[in-house]
Amino acid sequence: MSIQKNLFQASVTTRQSNQKITHKIKLKSLILSAAFVVTAAQAASAYANQCSTYENNLKGPVAKWDFNAGDDPAVANGIVSWVNDHGGLKAVPNTPYQGIEFSFKGKEIELDSSSEWRYKFNAPISSTWEHLTIYQPTNFYHRAAIRIDVTPGFDPSIWKEGDNVITDDNIQAKVVKADEKYLYVMDYDQKFSRFWGSGTEIFNIDSNATAISQGARSLVNNNKLSTQWQGRYSNAGMTMETESYPPLKGYENGVSYCRPVVNTSESHRTSGTVRNGLGDAAECFHPRDNGTVVELVIERVRSSSLEAKDGSYRIWKKTESTDWVMIFERTDLTAYQPDNYFTDGYVFGWSNSGYQEDTSFYLLGWEMWSEKPDFLY
Repeated sequence: MSIQKNLFQASVTTRQSNQKITHKIKLKSLILSAAFVVTAAQAASAYANQCSTYENNLKGPVAKWDFNAGDDPAVANGIVSWVNDHGGLKAVPNTPYQGIEFSFKGKEIELDSSSEWRYKFNAPISSTWEHLTIYQPTNFYHRAAIRIDVTPGFDPSIWKEGDNVITDDNIQAKVVKADEKYLYVMDYDQKFSRFWGSGTEIFNIDSNATAISQGARSLVNNNKLSTQWQGRYSNAGMTMETESYPPLKGYENGVSYCRPVVNTSESHRTSGTVRNGLGDAAECFHPRDNGTVVELVIERVRSSSLEAKDGSYRIWKKTESTDWVMIFERTDLTAYQPDNYFTDGYVFGWSNSGYQEDTSFYLLGWEMWSEKPDFLY
C-alpha cells in the first residue's frame, strides 16, 4: 500500500527544527505563545458574557492533533477539548498508521449503527475550517435499501441474498434479505416508491420466482460525518452528512455523497440539504479509495445577519491519487442566530444506513482553523 505523500510531514519538520533553536529564542517563543492561550476561566467568562468570537492572531490551526504521530487526545490543544479519548490511539490493522477508531458494527439491512466523538470549543468561534485525515476502511460501502411489502404466501427461501431482480418497469436491484412479510433490495437503479410500490411485479432472475409488491419505502441512509452547533444539540448547527444516490440519477451505488445541512436555529427554521453550487453531488467517500488515506477540509461560515445570505459551506478533498480539489461550494446561505458562533461539535456519529460488515474508520489527524488553511491556496 502506498503511503500518502507528505502525510503529517509538516509536524515532523517542525519538531526537528525546534530541537535546534537556542534557549533565548525558545523563551521568547514561549512568551509569545502564552499571549494567545485561552484558559478555562477565560472561556467560561466568554460564554457568560456572550463576548465576541475568537479571532486567530497566529497563522496555522487553532487546535491540532496528529494522532498518527502519537498525540494524546486527552491533552488539551488550542481552543478545543475532546469530551473523552474515544478509546485512545489504536493501530490500523495491516498498515503503518495509528489513530482514533470509529467502529460501526455490521448489522441487518434494516438496522443502523453509531460511533461519534464529541468536542467542545473553549472559546466561541463563528467561522471554522475543519481538517480531517481519515483512513478509509478496506471494506467501505455505503449501503441503501428498499423494503417491499410482499403478498401472503411469499416464499422467502427462494429469494437469496445476492439474487438479481428486475421489475416490470425494468428497474434492477439485488436481494439483500427476505422474510414472510418483507423483501429487502439494495444496489437499485431507482429508489422511489413509484418504481417499487403497490402492484409492481418483481422477477427474480436467478430463481425465476415472481413477487408482487403491496407497497414499498426507502430506508433512510444518510450518515453523519461531522457537525458543529451552538448551545443545545443541533441548534444553529451546520451538519455534514453523507448519503447514497441511485445510478439512474447519474450516481454510483456504494458511494457516500456529501450532504451538507443547515439546521434549525433560534432565529430560523432549517434550510435542509444544501445543494452543490459546483454541479452534481460531491463524493466524500468512494470505494475506489478503500484502504487508503482520505483528507477533507470542511468550511463552515455563519451568515452575518438573519437577512444576509453570506453564510457558506465549502469542501476540499485530497486522496492518495489526487491533490487538493474543491468539490463543494455554496456561499449564499442563511445560518444565523443571536449567539452566532459554535460551541460544540463531533466527528462521525449516527449511521442510518448501517453496514453489512464490521467497518472501522480511523481518524489519523484532526485540525481546526479559524481561517482558510494555507495549504489550500
